[in-house]
Amino acid sequence: MRLYLNEYPRTFVVTESSYALIIRHPSPTYTATESSNRHDRSKHKDTRKQRSAPELENKVIVEFLKTDMLNLSALIDITPSKMRHNKELQGFLGFLNLKGHIHLGFITRSRTVATPQRGENIHQIEEVDFYCLDSDEFDIFINRNEPELDSGLDDPNVSGNNDGISNTYPAGSVKRLLSHGNFYFLKDFDVTSSLQERGIASQLKYGDVHHAYSQRFAWNQFMSERLAEFRAALNTTEKRRFDEVGFLTVIIRGYTRTVEIALVGDENLTMTLISKQSCKRNGALFGEGGSDEDGEVPNFVETEIVVSSDKFSFSYVIVRGNVPGFWEVNTNFSKKSIVSTKLNKTIKFPRSYEAAHHAFGRHFDTLGRHFGGVHVISCLQNDEKSYKGQLSAEFTSHLNKFIEDREVAELDAKALNEATSNKAVNSNYKVTYTHMSLAYSFVKRVGYSSANPGEIVAPISEKIVEFGAMFYDFNRKTYIGKQLGVFRVNSFDSSTKANFVSKIISQEVITLAFRDIGFTPSSDLYKHHALLWEHNEESLKKLAIVPHLSELKSSKSKNFIKQHLAHKYLNAVRDSMSMEGAIQKLLGRLPNQVVVKLYNPFHQHISAELQRRSSEFKFQKDICIYAATFNVNGTLGLEDDIRRLLFPRKHAPQASYDLVFLGLQEIIELTPGKMINVKSDKFLEWEMMIKNLLEEHGKNEKYVSFWGCQMGGLAMLVFVNENQLEYISDTEGLLKKTGLGGISASKGAIAVSFNYSATSFCFICAHLAAGQGNVDDRHQNYKAIAKILFSKKKKIREHDAVIWLGDFNFRIDLPTDRVKALVEQKNYQLLLEHDQLGKQMATGETFPFFDEKEISFPPTYKFDNNTKTYDTSEKQRTPAWTDRILNLSRSNILKQGVYDSEQDIIFSDHRPVYSIFTASVSVVNEKAKKEVTQCIYENYTKAMGDINDLLAALDVSRFVYDKDNDSKPAPSSDTFKWWLEEGQLAKVSIPELDSSNHADLNRLVINPQRPANPFWESSEPEFIKRSELMQMLQAMGALRE
Repeated sequence: MRLYLNEYPRTFVVTESSYALIIRHPSPTYTATESSNRHDRSKHKDTRKQRSAPELENKVIVEFLKTDMLNLSALIDITPSKMRHNKELQGFLGFLNLKGHIHLGFITRSRTVATPQRGENIHQIEEVDFYCLDSDEFDIFINRNEPELDSGLDDPNVSGNNDGISNTYPAGSVKRLLSHGNFYFLKDFDVTSSLQERGIASQLKYGDVHHAYSQRFAWNQFMSERLAEFRAALNTTEKRRFDEVGFLTVIIRGYTRTVEIALVGDENLTMTLISKQSCKRNGALFGEGGSDEDGEVPNFVETEIVVSSDKFSFSYVIVRGNVPGFWEVNTNFSKKSIVSTKLNKTIKFPRSYEAAHHAFGRHFDTLGRHFGGVHVISCLQNDEKSYKGQLSAEFTSHLNKFIEDREVAELDAKALNEATSNKAVNSNYKVTYTHMSLAYSFVKRVGYSSANPGEIVAPISEKIVEFGAMFYDFNRKTYIGKQLGVFRVNSFDSSTKANFVSKIISQEVITLAFRDIGFTPSSDLYKHHALLWEHNEESLKKLAIVPHLSELKSSKSKNFIKQHLAHKYLNAVRDSMSMEGAIQKLLGRLPNQVVVKLYNPFHQHISAELQRRSSEFKFQKDICIYAATFNVNGTLGLEDDIRRLLFPRKHAPQASYDLVFLGLQEIIELTPGKMINVKSDKFLEWEMMIKNLLEEHGKNEKYVSFWGCQMGGLAMLVFVNENQLEYISDTEGLLKKTGLGGISASKGAIAVSFNYSATSFCFICAHLAAGQGNVDDRHQNYKAIAKILFSKKKKIREHDAVIWLGDFNFRIDLPTDRVKALVEQKNYQLLLEHDQLGKQMATGETFPFFDEKEISFPPTYKFDNNTKTYDTSEKQRTPAWTDRILNLSRSNILKQGVYDSEQDIIFSDHRPVYSIFTASVSVVNEKAKKEVTQCIYENYTKAMGDINDLLAALDVSRFVYDKDNDSKPAPSSDTFKWWLEEGQLAKVSIPELDSSNHADLNRLVINPQRPANPFWESSEPEFIKRSELMQMLQAMGALRE
């Protein structure tokens, strides 16, 4: 990565071998002093400005294009030199709008400190540099090291006082903050997400983050927010290169390290700890205190442990933070004691209980929606005489009320939603609680050793097993475990105790998870694990800024406190205040800080024209999609059965498919009491058997398993014909648990999103709540799954085509005997009138706007295994169409041609259901598109000049024109409406009735003899002469007389 500067007009160009990022301010300022003789004044004297136009101050022009389109010969190469400055450009942080200037931030020195997986490197930032975009006033600081910057204060060219760079260069304090060694970045993937969220070998970047939860860890979000939006608008090739080079680099703050552990033989594994501090809370991010209005608490940290080898990857996440709710601590000083102790502290609850409970609920709702289950461990004292005991009692009261409210809501969720619009009711998660009052003496005595105290592990062991852990098997290329919930550790200021408890939970998880795969961790592994957590505590303590002096409250005079504290605390307080101020600047929280607006006229014009001329390079074609759902009841089917399912004899068995989508339920039996309870052998056997059968049927056909996933007993397999593989892109899969309140993998959904050329698809396989009467549970399951968000917050229904199948478990509301009799009569129409899913869809409650072809096959559940007889067990379950295939598409591009069930496959208690779709997809001819793009570019450059003209043009204000800033029209009146163009009057004008002489007897008027209803036919004319109207009125008067 290299950086070039065009001095006039001021423009920065960031380049790499293939692409370049052009950055320009529309109205930069230039110094007019004799010492700043960089420009030819005779040429530029009329265009120099002492200040930017206010409407242009936060606007930036950005273009991303191929480097060979640029002429860089006239630009100055200001790239930091590795040899001269010990720096190099390693990543672009974004735009820092500060004190009336916009600064470009770059990482210029770092070192690798962690490797969570092979090929993934986490770098610790050692130095950053800022370049002012809209003024040359600070160019004296370009590529100067910190000592040089301080000594440069004596330079007559440097304005300002001698208090250091922080008081001279607006971004100086932020530069020092970021260079302290507490910030980290990655080029390989999104650093704000956990390994489970982004997936193994995933290339998801910050611009693809779909969880608002994860964004709380992006400390340069203020700087990069608009750049992420700019990246999202790039095409796939541009976006890939944009990410690889580091044109958008996201940073976290916290601590991370990797240790390597030798195993028996030549095998090694790595253990990585990653702690990320949240920066989302409004107000103080650290210290004592409660949450803000949104439930964000100080000292919130997410810590992830990753253990990786050539065979597997393991990941586990724990979160911690201050007690949620509105509370604060008062410290009362006196002449006898000016040191803060337990005796002079009191707890205060400044807001009402109801207001605090609202913030409390938001906090846990955020965690529950993201992680599923939440188990709180509170380390506060129980002594209500102490201020911490009072806080503990308040927390317990809020938590009990929160849990009770959710339990009540679940009993009548539908009614409560209608009455209160309580969004939390629909969230599928459970919150549980364990109080664990720990003494500091106990923590100090046990310490960070390989021992795990049984008195701490025992109360939470069941929850540890229930939540599980993420485990990925590289040999089998599949997940054999997922983390289904999170431990949330409470403490007063979330430091020593919280870190200690987190270490114990993490160690127990590792022990149980590795036990379940037959691996015994060595004592060396536990020692390294304990050491990582110990270093984590030390590092995070240093990053928690203490409150500054102005926050201290005293019953005595402030002067008295200052006199006694000055020598001992003033320097620490000053450093704390400086650090806090720098954080406020970085996060964009100063009163005059606003996010920059980015404009990319070149890309915007080409995108708009390509959209308009899309018919020149796009064409429609039909593809064949086979979809099937089958609850296999834990059994691996025989090849003959599955062959019959894939190629049903009564529906063109010789057909060739372009896409094959299978959803399987209950492929394995879940084993209680195990952390890793997903055995992937069955999944691999299903995958291999189906692939072989597809290729066996079509001798010249090859199929690729381009996506597959298993969650508990639920599995999804998607195959693509090798001839169609070139059209598949942007594949992304997600999981959603709904069983047991969102913490069990027994029920839920697997979804995959992908593009077939220019058409977006979403396939979903779901297993919903069972039970004849649990209609509302199934409805809530559907709503929880329907809220799934893919990259860029894309929803399921926003795809061009959606196929949603699975064991939905909806039943028939008729007595069992009546249903069986109607099945014998094949009176499916009457049965469907009582089908729960059909009624839900008709009222728009579940699967609104989805389509389903008319069912012409018997109910698919429940049979006695290996028979064609419906359930004869003691429960005598009512036959039902539990297994369904639905679809949703724009402009009806999906046509469900075949919808049937294979009744001769009898090894399960369900019957498989299949469907064959024809999809009309848009395909892009890339060669033709390239030719159209070139034509658009040539026409644009003729009219506006090429991209090099953007570098040289003096006036580029036309490129940052905002329609939203136009002056608003005058308000509407009786005769004028603002939405009517060109000042047209609102009053209707009828030409036939227009006449300036109202006394003219030949003037036309409306005929009163016409019927009042304009749609009724009549022989009467619409208009008559005024003289005729007068005669009519006279005749009517004569009749009255």
